[in-house]
Amino acid sequence: MSDATRRDRDRDRDEMRQTTTRRARVDVHAGRRTKKPPPSIVPRDVSDMSAQPSTAWSVARVCAGVACWEGQFQISRWLIARKLPETSEKERTYKHAVSSYVVSFVHAFFLTWAGWSIVFRLKDASMPERLSLYANKDEGFVGFVEVVTIAFFSYVVYDLLHVLEQYPNLGGVDILVHHFGFFTASLLAYAYGAYPYMLGWLCTCETSTPLLNLRFFIKSWREMDRTLPYIDSLAKTLGMKTRGVTAGNWLEYYVSVAFFWVFIAVRLLGYGSALVALTIDLRSVEDNFIPWVVRAILYVLTCCGLLLNCAWAYKIHGMVRHFRQKVLKLRDEGEVSDSDDSSSEKHN
Repeated sequence: MSDATRRDRDRDRDEMRQTTTRRARVDVHAGRRTKKPPPSIVPRDVSDMSAQPSTAWSVARVCAGVACWEGQFQISRWLIARKLPETSEKERTYKHAVSSYVVSFVHAFFLTWAGWSIVFRLKDASMPERLSLYANKDEGFVGFVEVVTIAFFSYVVYDLLHVLEQYPNLGGVDILVHHFGFFTASLLAYAYGAYPYMLGWLCTCETSTPLLNLRFFIKSWREMDRTLPYIDSLAKTLGMKTRGVTAGNWLEYYVSVAFFWVFIAVRLLGYGSALVALTIDLRSVEDNFIPWVVRAILYVLTCCGLLLNCAWAYKIHGMVRHFRQKVLKLRDEGEVSDSDDSSSEKHN
């Protein structure tokens, strides 16, 4: 091969490399620089809908989930009805509501564990895997997330029915809006396998729920003579000096403070950061496996969830401040006056 031919070949190769590099960076059209369209997600077997659960199987799963939650409710109510009397209005109110809180404990512990499991599994995953459940190749993980989504959705159905039945004892309008919103979001997330990473963070929001339920039990036990010994036993175990109603007030305050900070950590900071990450992912990758209308509904509901959490955080903060500055202060002053009266009686 001659030197001239070799030089011509090298020059052509260099020109082709430079042209390819320029095209990879920008496309020039009509004298303007245009960005390349974002890559599209190609989920596992996206064209093969048999990879997703059938409608009949999905409906059966939901019915089984609702039956499971309702079964726990009925069993706990039957057991509690046998052991708790109804000698006062407070006892009747507690007896009527306690079963819902028992089931809520089970639901919160399960979703907290499941949510953190999903988050830690997908935190270093690729964008397609965070946006589409069926982009994940691990069949076991896909099945696990489907079960978690069904558990979440079926509990929302079960709880929504009870909230409507006992309205407004289990929550007001904000609770109804919350339930209807997440009813829609969880249904669409399951139907399309959408945004499993965001779903994981949504489940982690239940981390604060056990503290909220614990506050209910402490407040109820403090107000009933039959259960007040539970408060004394708990106060003694924790090394508190106070007993009775005063100890119950302090316990309720401590639990409320803990609930507030855990709420801020998971429902504002954690959930909010996940929403930012979801927004970045959606701008970087075209999730064309979901219809545009469904994408818009899911994103709007996710944003509304954060706004609702902000409103609740403000409400909880006000409750904690009020309880600290007014209720506990008045109870402490009453405790001091009682001790002074008893001292004067002993002196006389």
